[in-house]
Amino acid sequence: MATLNFWNNAKKNPWSVVGLLLVLALVVWWFVVESQGMRQGTTSYEYCNSLCRVYETVGKTFCLAVYLMMTYLTYINKQYSRWTIWLFYVVAVGMLVYYVGAGYVLDYVYNHIGADYMSLLPSLARSLFGGPVFLIILSFFFVPKFLKDTMKLKKEQELTV
Repeated sequence: MATLNFWNNAKKNPWSVVGLLLVLALVVWWFVVESQGMRQGTTSYEYCNSLCRVYETVGKTFCLAVYLMMTYLTYINKQYSRWTIWLFYVVAVGMLVYYVGAGYVLDYVYNHIGADYMSLLPSLARSLFGGPVFLIILSFFFVPKFLKDTMKLKKEQELTV
């Protein structure tokens, strides 16, 4: 039954499916490029820089995926769901996990970067800890709108019942 509902939604919104496939292809390409950078790094700095970029890509992809799910549930599906509200908490927990993991990655980089490149460590830390900051700041502007629209959908759904 759920697969039938998915295919019906896909038939109704073909441009959404095409957009989703393009985003998925871009993310996969991004991971492949960064992973190749780790594999082909000739110095310890190139390896550690690529490692930080891969981890940053993971954080950005997670935030973007959750925000796209919230957008789908609120604006495309246009039906109230508790998942929309729970996804806000998922983003908060995910960001905490990201920053704890970023600390571990930075410790790993500090132990493996080498003495010649130690002066470049602050730039790696900035890129590692500042990666998903843009998406977090953006969420401060859009989360209230998501919540307002979700509550509006809830009231409309209660009125129709």
